Amino acid sequence: MHVYIEFFYVVPPLKVFDIVNLSWRAEKCLFIKIYVDFVQKLEHMVSSFEFSPSRIDCHKVLRRRGHSDIISNLPDNVIESILGRLPIRDAVRTSILSRSWRYKWTALPNLVFDVIDADRSIFRLNNNASQFEDDDELVKVIYRILCQHKSPILKFRLLIQSMRSYPDVDQWINFLSRNGIREINLECLKEDRYKIHSSLFSCANLRQLRLQHCVIPSPPPTFNGFNCLTRLIVYSVTVNNEGFENLVARCPQLNQLYLICVDGLDRLNIDHAPKLQSLLFVGSLKYICLKNTPSLSHVTISLSQLPDMNENLWNNGGSISLINNLDCLSNLKSIVAGFYSLKFLAECRARKRLPSTFIHLRSIYISMLMFEDVDSLSCVVGLITSSPNLHKLVVTTCTNSAAEMETATEYLEGESRSIGGLMKLRYVVMKQISGLGPEMELMKLILAKSPSLKQMKIEPDKTVDISSESRILKDLVRFPRASRIAEIIYQNQDHSPAD
Repeated sequence: MHVYIEFFYVVPPLKVFDIVNLSWRAEKCLFIKIYVDFVQKLEHMVSSFEFSPSRIDCHKVLRRRGHSDIISNLPDNVIESILGRLPIRDAVRTSILSRSWRYKWTALPNLVFDVIDADRSIFRLNNNASQFEDDDELVKVIYRILCQHKSPILKFRLLIQSMRSYPDVDQWINFLSRNGIREINLECLKEDRYKIHSSLFSCANLRQLRLQHCVIPSPPPTFNGFNCLTRLIVYSVTVNNEGFENLVARCPQLNQLYLICVDGLDRLNIDHAPKLQSLLFVGSLKYICLKNTPSLSHVTISLSQLPDMNENLWNNGGSISLINNLDCLSNLKSIVAGFYSLKFLAECRARKRLPSTFIHLRSIYISMLMFEDVDSLSCVVGLITSSPNLHKLVVTTCTNSAAEMETATEYLEGESRSIGGLMKLRYVVMKQISGLGPEMELMKLILAKSPSLKQMKIEPDKTVDISSESRILKDLVRFPRASRIAEIIYQNQDHSPAD
């Protein structure tokens, strides 16, 4: 007995240029919706009649009905873009559509494996498959995808609960190092850290590297450097000083360097990074040294403790040389400084290590400014007045006590009489304002010295009551303004903004 099954699905007439110009977001892409509906109907037919997907050729069905397969006739680069914006599960599932689609997914340049216990089903190769019974099944699927892949793999992302559960990660990295990989993203959600395989240092074409909860070993003697690496992001990793310095020194094209909660790194010693533009560091350091970084324009340093201010470190070779080398950072455009960073800068300023002028500095972001610490306050004022092209200033206060404010107020009153104009300052944001004397005096100084000011936004602390708010607003109205167009916005968290 022969059973003939005819499956027919009408594809709406779409022009190629219409498809190319559609939004690429999967939930809004009409052509992806067509594809998903197509696959669902096809799988429903297959499951109902227990036929192998490989025996059904969608092209023949469409030709039998006199309809053309518009999606399959799209240019290869458009099809690749469609598949590249689908989850890896759905991209692999397109192999059941027809013979011509069987291996299209194997040319995808980007492989993204987001493996989480709550939804391992993202790797299911068809809707009828059950979830993996164990980790071995998951490893087999990743092996299968890697082994069947035919084209160079440019991007590889692996997000899993624990890399220690997957010793095969070493082999995957080794495989990628021989396939022209350009971007590697390894993220482990648990704290147990995976030691990166040494084959990572063989990825000669690597351009971006992101590692989380890993141990980065020292580069092997055969390491020739990441000559193409432009972006390095490490979060909660373990390194050693010498190995990390060696790694950074051999990345001549490095443009962005983000170091967040790095264990084993007690000194930030960058001796040569000619292309480095953006630097972010969060953690604790004993000292900082930046040399030969002429392109550095954005710096964020958030210290969890104050670096060692031992006099020997200053006099013997300048180990704490962040300030020594700020004179060389001619292109510095923004500074972000927190509590300990401010104290560090204040100490350097007291030792006359700050440059006289930050000619290109346009943005200053200050967090946890304690007005009772006059040294930190004077450092902030020094940065502001030493930046003739300053465009934006954001200050978040952190005052523990209203006591000992008189000295800070007197200091600001004296500075107001001595400093010149802040000619380019246009936008100011003051956060967690309590209405204390030094806070009001700083805002008064800025309003009086900023002829180009367009907007000052004030966000009060949540502890400020109605009477304090009224007093703050009355004082702000009375303060003289150098700018006729300056707008003051009082942004209460519980109320709408008040002008």
